[in-house]
Amino acid sequence: MPQRSEEIEMEDEIDLRLKRLAVEAQQQPAGSHQRKTALTKLMDEIYRSGTLGHPQRGQYPAGVYEDLYSEALLKTFEYIRPNIDTYDSERPLMGWVNWILNLRFSDATRKYMNQTRRELSIDDLDKIEQESQSDEMNTWVRELIEEDPDGLFRSVSFRERPDITWQDIALAKLNGETFENISERIGLPLTTINSSFNRNLRDFRDYFRNNF
Repeated sequence: MPQRSEEIEMEDEIDLRLKRLAVEAQQQPAGSHQRKTALTKLMDEIYRSGTLGHPQRGQYPAGVYEDLYSEALLKTFEYIRPNIDTYDSERPLMGWVNWILNLRFSDATRKYMNQTRRELSIDDLDKIEQESQSDEMNTWVRELIEEDPDGLFRSVSFRERPDITWQDIALAKLNGETFENISERIGLPLTTINSSFNRNLRDFRDYFRNNF
């Protein structure tokens, strides 16, 4: 119990310090350099406070959760900056911040789930022209991607990793590698790989049809 009491007291001290920074930001003229400086300091202190919530932790693979959380946290800070005046200084600051974070995390997960349902996967390549899956079709898909006679699949790469092309990701997927494994191997966020791969796959569908 004494240890828990100390933890609560520490959290109260942190929240009091953050609350003072929030009030300081509120007191500066909107749009002023002073307010921007105060808000930057507040954001930094919130991030370092160790009191940010982690909604739905454990419900997604680690890589997916990290991307969703980063997006939610960014959106939270983006909301707080122009809306700091809506914060009621009679209430705990981190209660307000974590409430916003929960909402933004829900937005991020909803977007992710909708995107996952909408987007094509590498399996869709086996269904071009409503053909049934077969070894012959799989072989044709692999050969076309490997040979890339028009250089199309090699022409698309990631801005952060220009050495990694769409062809590399497609062949890895055809070899049974998951997006999660690919993300860890090449050091790019899972959502970046997923969205880029599937967006370009949609663009390539006519090409596959024409070469079938």
